[in-house]
This record gives sequence, structure tokens and C-alpha cells, in this order.
Amino acid sequence: MIIKKLDLYMIRLFMTPFFIIYITIFIIFMIQFFWSQIDELTGKNISIFIILKFILYFGVSIIPLVTPIALLLTSIIIFGDLSENQELIAIKSSGISLFRVMIPILCLTFILSIVLYLFSDFVIPKAKMKAKKLGYQISLTHPSLKLKERIFVNLLPNFFIKIDRINNNYLHNVFIFFYDKNSLINTILSQKGILIPNQKDGSIQLKLINGVLYSENFNNIKNKQYSYQLVEFHTLIQNFKIPSGTKIKNLDDYDFYKTLNTRNLIKKINFFQKKIITILTGTKYIAKLQLELQKKFTFPVTCIIMFLTGAPLGAIIRKGGIGYPTVIALIIFIIYYTLLTITQNKVEKAEICSWIGAWIPNLVFFPVSVWMTYKTVIDDFYI
Repeated sequence: MIIKKLDLYMIRLFMTPFFIIYITIFIIFMIQFFWSQIDELTGKNISIFIILKFILYFGVSIIPLVTPIALLLTSIIIFGDLSENQELIAIKSSGISLFRVMIPILCLTFILSIVLYLFSDFVIPKAKMKAKKLGYQISLTHPSLKLKERIFVNLLPNFFIKIDRINNNYLHNVFIFFYDKNSLINTILSQKGILIPNQKDGSIQLKLINGVLYSENFNNIKNKQYSYQLVEFHTLIQNFKIPSGTKIKNLDDYDFYKTLNTRNLIKKINFFQKKIITILTGTKYIAKLQLELQKKFTFPVTCIIMFLTGAPLGAIIRKGGIGYPTVIALIIFIIYYTLLTITQNKVEKAEICSWIGAWIPNLVFFPVSVWMTYKTVIDDFYI
């Protein structure tokens, strides 16, 4: 009866702080994302509804990252409070070990890990796919979003543009080159310009002011004789239409694998490994597929590891509240995330095996968490 009451007490003690901490961390990540993208999303005549949809899709994608942090910080705070208030000593004096106290929350963590895997496999890929489609639609209706100052941008197939700066949709010092249907180069230099998208057919109208047009023309296609034309203009209007099929092609780009679930990732990996196409695509794309597959499982396991790290750590430091546990949780997670980033970069460059790179952070932290739990249970840290 005492054990049952203790289990219910620990679950109630854990749930409220966990949800508060989870929501707080989630909001912090969302604010950081919004401020990092504020220049791209605001001031471009994009509706607030589309901006909110982008933020929603991003919020869905960061849930696997937020969950381990929330578990780590909550477990440190909860067990830090119990230790600081001498409740753990009272529980131990009644013959109940620390590990037995951890069991109800550990069971919740296991359940949460399974839910996180299912969420990562079914919900997140759909959210990322919708985000990619939304981004493509925005690129059609607001092509200026793709422009970068002083950098050539492939705005459309066979169409490249560089600008010095953009102000209220007006382009300054525009440099354009594009290929016509005969694969001849056309170059345009102008002082100002403006992009006018046509949402109905996906075409783009480019209005240029005060510039020069240089173009090549075939005089004799058989003999490959061509001439040059140089035209100064006060106003030039050019229309560019996106070829049919571009939409589908754009969705199947270098990071399309992030929109796949476990089953489709395995199918794609097997396909590339069996076909000669592997030689053409290189091993780096397969490494990214394998890494994405492993990440479906690593983050749920990370949740368990973070709890097994945070609970004994809270009991050791004997300090509750927010401040001190937050500092410790941040240090631990920064170490974990640094390891994760380094190993993922090496996997994407095909420098190390995919599963090793994906699991290294967990393989480093797991024995540490088990050791800390064991030493705390036997009270070795207090001697």
C-alpha cells in the first residue's frame, strides 16, 4: 500500500513540472526560430496565416529535440527537491531504495519514448513534407524570398540573378544571365528591377529600369554562325515561365529523405544498395538515409538516458529550484548536442559508419547514466 501511494505521489510530482518545463523550452525554441527567420518571413507581403503554418511545422519537427531536454531538467529538479527537503532520506530509512523511487517515472519515460518514436515516424515526416510544399508555393508567389544580396541565385531553371540589395521588393544593381531555348546566353545589367509573380500560371514578370541587354543570336544553325546584340533600355519587361514538372522535381531535392518514415527509408536504402545507381549518386546520400533511419530510434533512447542521468544527479547535488539544475542540464545537453552535431557531420561526409555516428552520443552517456544511478542507489556518493 505504501509503495502504491509512493508511485502515485512520484507521478503527480513529476507530471506538472514536466509539462511546464516542456512548454517553456518549446516556446524558447519557437522564439529563436522566429527571430532567426523574421527577415525572411516579414515585410514580404506573406500572409500571417502562412507564417503561422511555417512556425507550426517547425514546432512539430523540434519535438524529438525538446523532449530529452525537458526530461533531463525535470528529473534534476524533482529529485533535487526531494533530496534537499530530506524526503529521500526518509524514504530510504523506510527500506525503499532510490531506484524503486525512480521506477514509476522511468516507466513513464519508456512510454514517452515509444510515443516519441511513433510521432517521429508518422507525424514529423508529414509535417516536413507540408513545409516543403508550402515553401515551394511561397517561392512561386514570392520569388524575391530566394534572392540573396551579392550572391548569384538560381531563381528558375537556366535563370541566374545577382543583386546588390533589395528594398521594398525593388532590386538594385541587377545582374542577370539566362539561357534561351537554343541554349544561347543572354545577359542583362540594370540599375533597378522588380519581380512580379503570376500566381495563376506560375510565371514571373521581371521589370527592369535603366540597363543594357546583351544577347546571342544564331545566323546559321547548321554552320553554327551567330551574332551579338547589345541594346540599351530605359524599361525592359521580361516574362519567364516555370516549365511543367518543376514542382515535383523541386520536392525531390537533396533533403527529401527527411520526409520519409522508417518503412520508406529502409526501402530507399535497399534500392540504392542493390542498384548500380549507387555509383552515380555516391555513398553520401545513402549515409544520410541511414542516419535519418537511425535518428528515428536514437532520440527515444536519449529520453531514457537523460532521465537516468538527471534523477541521480538531482539526488547528488541536493539542490531544487530552477537556477542550479538548469545550469547543469544545459551543460549536459550542450555536451550531448556537440557530440551529436560532430558525429552527424562526419556521417554525412561518409567519414564514419552511419549507425556508429548516430549512436555515439548515446553510447557515451548511457554507461555514465547507469554508473551514476548505481553509485547513488548504494549511497556511494554520500560516503
